[in-house]
Amino acid sequence: MMKSKRFEPIRDIASTSAKDLSRTMAEAGRKVADLEQQLDKLQTYRDEYVRNSAQAAGAIDAVKLQNYRSFLDRLGEALSQHLKCLDLARKEFDKRRTQWSEKRIEAESLGRVVDRFRKEEQQVAERREQREGDDAAMRWMLAARTEPGSA
Repeated sequence: MMKSKRFEPIRDIASTSAKDLSRTMAEAGRKVADLEQQLDKLQTYRDEYVRNSAQAAGAIDAVKLQNYRSFLDRLGEALSQHLKCLDLARKEFDKRRTQWSEKRIEAESLGRVVDRFRKEEQQVAERREQREGDDAAMRWMLAARTEPGSA
């Protein structure tokens, strides 16, 4: 079996693996984008809550003030937790992108190897055909010389 044929399944496996990793990387990217969008909404909500509460802060009693601060603390904790999730999602995306990049490079390299093997095999076949043609011509010339009445 020719080298190019032996390496094609390996190249195909690497190519399929790169495509699979590309899909998981895209999913991880979508998750990061979703979390960033949710974070923006959460920050906007907190900012609007603070702004609206400051405008209506005329006469505020101790219970309302305590509830206000408690709610802001919970919003702060939610933001902090969300930032941790976003950080983990970004790290996962970076990991997936690195894996995809490495596998893509491997698949491309194997593709170039298969192409090189095919070119080499084509050159060998062409040289063999040339040699066979030369041998046939040589046999014909020798046969023509040794035939009676040819000289």
